[in-house]
Amino acid sequence: MNDAIAFTEDQRDALQELMNISMGQAANSLAHLIETKIGISIPNITAVTPEQLFDMVRHNQEAHYTRQSFMGDIHGEVMSILSQSGLAEVAELMEYEQPLSDADIKETILELCNILAGACLSGLSEQLELTTNLQMPTLFQPEKHDFNQLGWQHSLVMEVKFDIQISSFTMRVVFCLDDASLHKLTSTIDELLG
Repeated sequence: MNDAIAFTEDQRDALQELMNISMGQAANSLAHLIETKIGISIPNITAVTPEQLFDMVRHNQEAHYTRQSFMGDIHGEVMSILSQSGLAEVAELMEYEQPLSDADIKETILELCNILAGACLSGLSEQLELTTNLQMPTLFQPEKHDFNQLGWQHSLVMEVKFDIQISSFTMRVVFCLDDASLHKLTSTIDELLG
């Protein structure tokens, strides 16, 4: 953890548990849609600078990237990293006709991000009784963006990995919160902990 973002052990445990529940709900939403089992990792919670975030998301060249901003009681951005491998099998489970056109690939990516990121954010918001509004996802290429222009110097990153077990497809969802939203989040968690 960076010094700028300090968590007590109780706050971190509570946030990890809240994220676990939210990510589980997200995995269930997708599992019902594609009728297959989805594994999720334990949420990884770290503090990063914009450069560290760029290093985190760009290391996979064989991937598709999306970003979605959200606003409300807390605000920030959700970045999703989807493997190119296995995407066609997932699209087929989502009833897209094979072979996939470029438009189908884009639509599949955006739909997956909306389902998983949307369910994650709404699950977290509901548990903490926070109001949030998630924008539609857009595709982006990390190497063509200056992460130093993100408007924050340190951010809490909550990351989870989803694995669809009948294909080689994986997706990572990374939530980025700025300092003001982080303070709101920690005070809400403190109220919850009583």
